[in-house]
Amino acid sequence: MDKMNNGSFDVDVWNNEYARRYILSTVLQSLYLVLGVCGNLTAIIIYTTKMHSKHDDRYFIPFLASVDLSGCVVSTSLILIENNLPYKYPNTAICKFLNVTACGLIVGSIFLLLVISIQRYQKICRPFHFQMNLRCKRIVASLVLCLAVAFAFPTIFLYEKVEVVHPSTNVTGHRCGPVPNTEAFGEIYRGIVIAAELISVVGMSVLYGFVGYTLVTKMKPTKKANPNEIPISSQTTNMEKTTEDTNVSESVDNSMDSRFHEKEGKALKRKKENIKYRTGKQYSLMFMSISLVSILCFFPPWIFVLLETKDKTFWNHLSYEQTQIFVIIRGMFVLNFVVNPFIYCFFDSKFKHNVYKYLTCK
Repeated sequence: MDKMNNGSFDVDVWNNEYARRYILSTVLQSLYLVLGVCGNLTAIIIYTTKMHSKHDDRYFIPFLASVDLSGCVVSTSLILIENNLPYKYPNTAICKFLNVTACGLIVGSIFLLLVISIQRYQKICRPFHFQMNLRCKRIVASLVLCLAVAFAFPTIFLYEKVEVVHPSTNVTGHRCGPVPNTEAFGEIYRGIVIAAELISVVGMSVLYGFVGYTLVTKMKPTKKANPNEIPISSQTTNMEKTTEDTNVSESVDNSMDSRFHEKEGKALKRKKENIKYRTGKQYSLMFMSISLVSILCFFPPWIFVLLETKDKTFWNHLSYEQTQIFVIIRGMFVLNFVVNPFIYCFFDSKFKHNVYKYLTCK
């Protein structure tokens, strides 16, 4: 304020004043960037080299990790530039590129999670009906990419480097903001995008509701064999001891041998069914957790988008403390791109083991 009164207030002072307001957000976004890049890069390397498979439950994980890696880099870059250069934004090209790409990656991430929820529903709730084969998975992944591009493309007409004037002085700065005279189009577009994302969230919630119900009520591991059962080898020995007729003994041997193989086959089948149950439950819980975290990360920023749309001067009336808190909440969506590798580690023991070997160079 003294500098303003002394006539030494310029765009640098104005820029630095607001950059200080965003310092906590800047520190957190820098931390998100480091964790997101390291975590998702590790996930991509391990799932594509150590655990590569085109047919199992892990098929979509490298795609999701790639979206998360790109989303983390682009989103944190967008926020860090806005935090550090709030009134000295570099140029329009950077503004358009970061906003379009960030929007596409957010939409792509949500749509990909919806596809994964459909796959989990098919595997758990309708195992004997149509399942996604490799060709279908590739088509769906390509469709998600096309939809993300289509939803993000209009953003290129909505943002650019715009001129802003200080309310108390004639100092002029530049921000990455809405293009003048596009307010109506911008509101309609944002409404469509948020509606598509909300529909996807509702779809995921319903599908995972069915998955959870099936896992709890219908898909239960097969009971183990009765431990009090007399071992087959013991039965065979007793039969041999209690008969003197060789032919009868051989006949009993053959019968017992047949029963032994039959029981061995059933035990092996039970073991496979139990492994399949545990694996299906494990990955279903993992993707359910990823989807839940994603929803929790996106809802607060959606609220701020609606507030900003309703009140163009929303951020101008906040105190220093309010600005610090609200900017952090506004950037919570970046966590969606950061936390997934930690969820993989928690639920996927094989991935966790490979991460340990990778980090310790064993």
